[in-house]
Amino acid sequence: MKAKFGFARLSMMGAMTALVLSGQAMAQEAFKVEPHMEAQASWVDKLPAAVKQRGVLNVGTTDGYAPWAFIDRKTNEASGADADLINEAAKRLGLTVKWNDIQFTAGIPGVESGRFDFYVSAMANTKVREEVVNFIAYSTEGSGVIVGKGNPQGIKEMADLCGKRVMIVTGSIFPKVIEELNKSCTTKINMLEAPDKTAPLLAVASGQADATMTTFGVSTYTFAVASEGVQTRLEVSPVPRFAPANQGIAFSKKTPELMAAVAGALQSMKEDGTYTKIMQKWSLGESDLDRVLLNAPIL
Repeated sequence: MKAKFGFARLSMMGAMTALVLSGQAMAQEAFKVEPHMEAQASWVDKLPAAVKQRGVLNVGTTDGYAPWAFIDRKTNEASGADADLINEAAKRLGLTVKWNDIQFTAGIPGVESGRFDFYVSAMANTKVREEVVNFIAYSTEGSGVIVGKGNPQGIKEMADLCGKRVMIVTGSIFPKVIEELNKSCTTKINMLEAPDKTAPLLAVASGQADATMTTFGVSTYTFAVASEGVQTRLEVSPVPRFAPANQGIAFSKKTPELMAAVAGALQSMKEDGTYTKIMQKWSLGESDLDRVLLNAPIL
């Protein structure tokens, strides 16, 4: 009897040891993020148990980036293409979303600290930012040249900016764009700078500047729906969209499984047409990505 008991005990211990080792092996096989990785709809199964049990995604966003992300003043809720995409992705994961309106500059620090599960608000997926966080590249954006209503200066291509007064935001990508343009201009562009995005729009609307440069999709939407204010005196010029970038949803490098699950849900939306319908709803068809990607910077 003792021998049998001992054998049974050893067998049980062996089974428990095997389970522990198996669990350790699974823990070691964490999801590995590769550059320009194509998302798979099956990744929804990678949703961490702790997040599934919690039932809520804590998401940071920033008001003022319509049609991508903004706070609807009538409902006081997050709205725009970003909100629609994430709300639907969460639904497919069996979750709801708690939206937090924060400053753009607080997005990445908030993700790093664990305050938010991720941040989304028309943020470019860049190589520099990838040094700190991981991204789901879910759409594309670019820049446009903004002119006065009726395009009085006849600006139709980049070369038409030569000799013109162009006001841009300090710290943006546009000083470098103008620097490159000036290399081919006989009469150089007179570059004016402002500390925020409002001043250039006011300058163009009042005739103090001939043009400005800003986000293409945001401008197209804003001018189309404007019924009053400075936006009614502006339009996007015929200059083709330039400086393209993939937009990304920022995740902590400590939560690759959660990122994979959200990417999987977005990819499933891409495959059944839901993604495209949302993009078309917000007049963002030109920003449609062929496939959801991980860490896919252009800049």
